[in-house]
Amino acid sequence: MPKPYWKRKRIWILSLLGLFVFILLSNPSVQMILKTAPDKPRSILAQPSLNYKNQAAWENAQDDLRKSFQETLYGSYPNELIVDEVDSRLSKETFGGIATIEFKTLRVKNPANSVSKRFGLILVKPASLSKPSPLILTQNFCPNHDVVKADDAPLPDQGFSCEGSAFFGVLMHYFFGRYIVSPPFQNILEKGYAIGVLHPPEFIPDHPLSANEELETLFSNYTDNQRPGALMAWAAQAILTTEILKSDTDIGPIIHWGHSRYGKVGLLAAAHSENIQGVIAHQSGTAGASLSRGGSGETLLDILNGYPHWLGSAAFSYAPNVEKLPFDQHHLIGLVAPRPILLGNARRDVWSDPEGAFRAGRAASNIYGLYDSTGLTAERLGDFRPKDDISFWIRPGTHGVVKEDWPAFLKFLESHFPLN
Repeated sequence: MPKPYWKRKRIWILSLLGLFVFILLSNPSVQMILKTAPDKPRSILAQPSLNYKNQAAWENAQDDLRKSFQETLYGSYPNELIVDEVDSRLSKETFGGIATIEFKTLRVKNPANSVSKRFGLILVKPASLSKPSPLILTQNFCPNHDVVKADDAPLPDQGFSCEGSAFFGVLMHYFFGRYIVSPPFQNILEKGYAIGVLHPPEFIPDHPLSANEELETLFSNYTDNQRPGALMAWAAQAILTTEILKSDTDIGPIIHWGHSRYGKVGLLAAAHSENIQGVIAHQSGTAGASLSRGGSGETLLDILNGYPHWLGSAAFSYAPNVEKLPFDQHHLIGLVAPRPILLGNARRDVWSDPEGAFRAGRAASNIYGLYDSTGLTAERLGDFRPKDDISFWIRPGTHGVVKEDWPAFLKFLESHFPLN
């Protein structure tokens, strides 16, 4: 006797569901999401080697190494740019009386072609300062008025917002965590740190077509092969901002904080300027802290396919075969020595390759050792040592900035930039 129709239908539904799950799990992107970073890194040495006999040998090699990074990966660093402040005013907001908020407009000019660009900077400082306060210079995905909740904050021309009931704002918080838009200002200020707020797309847009148009206009004095990519341009923005901040007597050492692409920018900026005296590079991944060779996540080719404006044009020649690169990212970390770096990561963010960042940190420790610095002493990814000059932080979860992250960042800051 044949089975009832509903039983046969159930079998078909379950079979189709099983097939769907099989196809889904066979997808490389889904497989990547399901992976977790190991606790113990592979014992593969980062190549090329980073062995120098002494500080003098290393310092003699630095200019050539920066030039190599520029010629093969990021595009030229625009040394000719100049910056000035065109406007500054205090806000009525005070974070409940514990802070002062200042809105600045900065102008960057290329004297070679007289092209200039303006962007906003918001400074949030502790109201009671007994001495200059260390400043965390943040580069954020969202416009400045979303990061600092002040009614009188300047609004960008494009009207873009990460907050409110806007669909994009809801997605940002849901997928990327509580602090993806704005850091915990109250906690940071109470500990005595100041915060600088930049939105890099206000300087160079984060979109291939509009970014290339702006880069070609601002850097028309460069050939296509030499022109900076967006990452290098954003690094220049951060460095030029520190030029303005140096004259502020309320501000002490400047530490660059950046998540994801802006973590890449922080390392790149610190490698080109000693005005940046520390870096928190959170989940910076490929072209940031993670090694290009033998990685388990995003590749240079992935970056160029998705974000072709980030890197210089020469990178297209090297991305299919990263073994041709004359360096790897432990060299970039080494260029920051002996200044402290925190490499932030998450277990399920294998796309950003935490293991590759850990191995790069271990390899760069050779350079830190030349300065009698500790470098990265941890043996496992989960061993957080905030006092190390290369400190490695990893938590459960995925890509984003969540509640566990900022306490770790502050422990690192208190270890290296104490207020007492």
